[in-house]
Amino acid sequence: MKKSVGWGIFLMLCSTIVQAIDIGDAVTSYRIPLQGGGEVTAQTQKQRVTLLHFWASWCVPCRAEMPRLDKLYQRYHAQGLDIVAIDMDTPDGVSAAQAMMKQHRFPWALADQSEVAEFGRIWRLPLSILIDRQGKVRQNAWAADDDQGLSEATLVSQIEPLLQGQATTNPVHSADKSVPPTILHAYARATAPGQSVGVVYLTLRNDGDTPDALEGADSPVADHIMLHQTQSMSGGMSHMEHEYHLEIPAHGSVDLSPGGHHLMLEDLDKPLVAGQTIGLDLFFQKSGKVHVEVPVMPLVPR
Repeated sequence: MKKSVGWGIFLMLCSTIVQAIDIGDAVTSYRIPLQGGGEVTAQTQKQRVTLLHFWASWCVPCRAEMPRLDKLYQRYHAQGLDIVAIDMDTPDGVSAAQAMMKQHRFPWALADQSEVAEFGRIWRLPLSILIDRQGKVRQNAWAADDDQGLSEATLVSQIEPLLQGQATTNPVHSADKSVPPTILHAYARATAPGQSVGVVYLTLRNDGDTPDALEGADSPVADHIMLHQTQSMSGGMSHMEHEYHLEIPAHGSVDLSPGGHHLMLEDLDKPLVAGQTIGLDLFFQKSGKVHVEVPVMPLVPR
């Protein structure tokens, strides 16, 4: 996984996870070698409540959450809670991660040394997976929709019942399915020679009775995808701001178009060529994953 300057600025979407598990699924095969010795596996965690926390040293919400996780670890570890921070940094960021983890008591591991394929690819950071004493997932892709990270109250509300042997109710990002948004007019722009960043535009139409929100995207052609909005500045200048989610009102629509909201495809594996089609998975807060095939249009519209 390659690190980009944009990654360090933004923070949530950031690596990519095609969700291989759902809330309620049992996990059985992960193995996480810990820095400093020992390992955490599905077998060692039987009868423990486990929070696997995917993070990176450059990630702003990650840094905000870490002290809260440390506080919860110290409060609840003796009652059966284990927290493991899985660092998604590239090699040049590991030293920063090491320095950060010296401030906290819970263990950590490096993602490239861990066997966590059953959780899928990580599509946002921070991202936590909460597993109960029976090895079942109770929170998946658990994260806040801002740069402050999950609050202590939110964490406690989901962790305490599991420590007491109860199933949590109304989990955050639960499988509360709604009508999936309709994807209209999706297209990508061909990239110029040497360009490693692409862009996708589309329209999201919500025909359901409740609002939904776009939280992220993933594609095999890019290392990660960021949701951005172009903001106008004084003097005719503009800049892009990262968005954590994009709400789509009930019976309404939202356009991702030039000069506004858009999806940035970072660290492309190869150039985007006009005439080809790329696969794109969109992740929605309520309706889950929606797949769309996106045609690549010429760089300069004809």
